Amino acid sequence: MRIYRFEPYADHLAVVLSDAEATERVFDGDTWDKADEAWRIAVERHCVVIGTARYDYVPVRLDIWSGLPVFEPLDAYDHVVESDVEFPSGKLAVTGATQLPEEVEPIPVPAGRYRVRVGYLPTGQRPSKFSETDPGNHLEYRVTIRPTVGERGVRILKQGPSPWAY
Repeated sequence: MRIYRFEPYADHLAVVLSDAEATERVFDGDTWDKADEAWRIAVERHCVVIGTARYDYVPVRLDIWSGLPVFEPLDAYDHVVESDVEFPSGKLAVTGATQLPEEVEPIPVPAGRYRVRVGYLPTGQRPSKFSETDPGNHLEYRVTIRPTVGERGVRILKQGPSPWAY
């Protein structure tokens, strides 16, 4: 397992995990329109967009597994959801909604299909840069990816309250 920590600026209340070289089936203006609001994520073939509770810098922890992960119990999380994504270039980018993948250092992963789990974890942790006056809950976005072969679509493992970030 490899662990990475990021503090992207979640402009437009979103953080994006995407294939750094994909030019189609990535985040665009229609991505959220195709998503169920209860998911808190939006999915395209080459990206997963994580809806955030703050329009601010947010803590993101990314765990990359080569096999089946060992997951923590879901009790501490407000919301947990899974989806599929493909990283055909083997280069993963973690960005804010308007940031381009080439603006960040890509993370090398074996090219292929992955199962992505996103957990919304309440935290007292604050990013090194954040606004004390901006509204929204402080959450850490725990992202776990692991290789998979079949497509299983979006699955909510723990449904958080709704509305949740207004």
